Order: sequence, then C-alpha cells, then structure tokens
Amino acid sequence: MAYVLDKQQSLNHAPSELKNDFTKMLKGIDEKLFFADDKWSKNKNSQWNIKTSSSNVDLIKKNFGGGIFLPNISYLIEATKGYKIKFLISKKSAPTGSADAQTTRMQELGSAWIMRRALNDNIHYKDWQSIRKDPKYNELKKIYPDVDESPDWLQTFYGQQKKMLEKFSNAQFTEFNREGGFMQYISELVKTKYGISKKDTWNPADIWCIKNQDKVIKIFKDNVEGSKLSQTIEEVNALQREMFKSKQVVGISLKKLSGQIAKYEEYNLDEASLYPDFNFKLLTSAIDLRFDKKFGTQDARLIVTGEGVAYNFQIKGNDTAKISNLKWEPTAKGSTAARVGKAPVEMVAALMKDNKMDFINDNKLFPQNANEFKEKQNLYEQMFKRLLIQKVETKITSSNDFIKNIKLGYNVETPIAVSKLMQLKFLDELYKLNQKKRNEFVTDLVFLASKIGEKFGPFGKIY
Repeated sequence: MAYVLDKQQSLNHAPSELKNDFTKMLKGIDEKLFFADDKWSKNKNSQWNIKTSSSNVDLIKKNFGGGIFLPNISYLIEATKGYKIKFLISKKSAPTGSADAQTTRMQELGSAWIMRRALNDNIHYKDWQSIRKDPKYNELKKIYPDVDESPDWLQTFYGQQKKMLEKFSNAQFTEFNREGGFMQYISELVKTKYGISKKDTWNPADIWCIKNQDKVIKIFKDNVEGSKLSQTIEEVNALQREMFKSKQVVGISLKKLSGQIAKYEEYNLDEASLYPDFNFKLLTSAIDLRFDKKFGTQDARLIVTGEGVAYNFQIKGNDTAKISNLKWEPTAKGSTAARVGKAPVEMVAALMKDNKMDFINDNKLFPQNANEFKEKQNLYEQMFKRLLIQKVETKITSSNDFIKNIKLGYNVETPIAVSKLMQLKFLDELYKLNQKKRNEFVTDLVFLASKIGEKFGPFGKIY
C-alpha cells in the first residue's frame, strides 16, 4: 500500500458508483490529515484503506453514519453497491509513503505462518474463509491482530499458500524465515562483505524457505567466508542459484494479491532470466507543474512499454514530508496492487553516469528556498521550455506560470518544490539522449527495479 492520495485525488480514484457516498463522507474534513491508499484495486471484495485523524473520523461518522467503529483504531463503512472503506485513525500528520513498517512486518510474518502450515504441517485450506477454522488460527491472530478485519489479507494468505503448494509441495522446507536465522546471516554478509547496506536492493525476498538452516548457513560460510573467498557478489548469486534450484533455500518476494488468483514468477535463475531479450520504449512522460494551494501531484511519471506489459514509473522524493532525494518506483499495468520495487538509487546513479547524464541525485544541489530559486530561475525555465518541445505533459504551457508556481510552492510545500526541480532536471537530461539511448536507459531502469541481472540474487515473487 502507498498512502499518498489526498482528498481530491481520492475522489478522482473512487469508482463512479461510489462517488456520491464518498463525497458525502468527506464533506468538511481536514484535508491535511487525510491519506488514501492509491493501490486499492476498486474491487468490492477488497476494502479501501485510508489513514486520517480521529477528528476526521468523528466528522465522517456524523456525515454518513452506520459502520463499525473501534475507538482510537478504525471506522469501517459499507457504502453503495457493497464497497467497503476503512478509515484508520492515525496521529501522524504526513503521508507514510508506504504501509507502516510494523504492519508490513506482521503481514510478512503472517505469510511465513501460512506457508509453514501448508508446506510443513500439511494443512490444506479449501478457501480463504477456512483459514479461520484452522485449530491454530489464534497463532495467526497473535502475529497479525487485525487479520479478522482484513479479509483481503486472508485472501492473500490463502492465495500465497496455494501457489506455494503448486510450486514446492515436495521441497521439505523446515524453516520459513522472515527475520533472524538465514535472513539475518545473509543480510549481514552482503552488508559487511559487499557494502550493500540494504539487503532488498540486492535480493527483495521477504521470506526464506529453507531446508536445514544450519547446513545452509555452513555451506555459505565454507564457500564465501572460508578459504574459497568470493571476490564478487556474482559468486554469491551463483551459489544461491544452485541452492534455489535444489530447493535448499528459496527466497520469496511477497506482494498483496493483484487479483483473485496468485501469480508466481522466478528471477535470476538461469541465463535467459539474467539477460532477458526485452526491449522497452519510453512511451510518454509527465510532470504536473500546476499549483493551486498545492502542487497538482508530488511526482513525475514515465510510461514504459514493451513485450505486452507497461510500467508506470513514479519519480518522487523518498520522503515527501521533508526535502529528500528522488526514488524511481514502477507499477506494472494489470497488477496495480503490486509495485515492482524501487530501482536501487546508487545503481540508477551509475546508469546515469554511464549515459553521461548531468544529474546528481542530491537535493542539496538544488535551490532550497524561493530566493535561491530566483537566482537560477532562468536555468530551470530553459529546462521547462525544452520539455515542452519534447511534448512532456506539464499541465501548464506558460514560462511565467512555471516560475510563479515554483515560487508559490516554496512558500507552501518546500519539499515538493525542491523535488519538482529535481524531477525537471532528470527529465531534461533524459530527453537530451537520442531516442535509441533513451529507450536503452528505460529498459535498464526496468531491470534495476525488477532486480533482474547477474548483480541480483535469485528469488521467486508471489503477487
């Protein structure tokens, strides 16, 4: 989930048959304390989660009535045509940008639990409702206390275990590890030996399914830390590929299901997946530079297409509540509930350097206030004009409006104003490349975000 939609964006996102009820609910609320999940599938079987303040919930209750209210926790409403909206009471006054880390932890531990029940305990569920009838269901509730109120996550757990049974029913895994154990070992290894501070930028596995954990760790120690000292991360990846194929250790990246049936894909297991013969193209790009009390959006977008799939890259500040550097994160068309993953920023930097792009992802190099912008406004105005020539969607066409909007932005949303200039500079450098180089760049960007290539570890993804 990504809680990034404000009130107006949420109204735009809502299905047409929900808009009247939703508009009534939100009448008069404090818009600064309202952040909706932009990944909601608009499916009636999946509730829409929205984080807001306690005072907003009180007003929503008054506006609409009914529903299930849990003091200081949530307010669940069933609206027209069976659409369900859950308002989560939050004390925060800024968007989280992603599901709360503790919630993500509980969901991933829940996935590990359901995999253990299916693959180790031989418990087969006929549907997602039957999970509640499991004699050990209380174990799952202790891990994820909100699971009873989250049928969409019960459906995800069901789909995950069903797909794992299809793929690994004979694997004889003994551990389903989210933290500690092998997860801790491999994370510390790549950090201390290869300088990879965040394990997920190398291998996005959330759960490790392991046959004989002590033996697996010993194999890694003997081959990586011992006399056969590996000099590159590629050698670790080669060892992992062998152990994945023999089902000794399998890393699984977990995403909330994007449909009724779980999908599964494997990455970096053979030459074909290490060097896929895909050629992507940059279809369109956009940077919304409108300003009416705030910027039209917080991000810029790249639409990249190829091989029957489209990627919508969101480019925005890593933390929109403060001045921060950019991140590049795509969503695959047709799987809107599951982001592909962030492209590792240091690898994006290397990619730009390889292409001789004059962009450094360092917010300190950009104007920090309106006065600093005024000193360099001619430089940014020229970037804006060049993007207009390249037919980048900016939502405005006047240079005067551009300058005025950025100055207003610094007075109201300084972090977004800085981010907009960073996005503008990045797009300008991208469009300085010829079309062939530009398409090669976005193809590499897709592979980096997808963690495809010899520098990344092997993993399976359920989504």
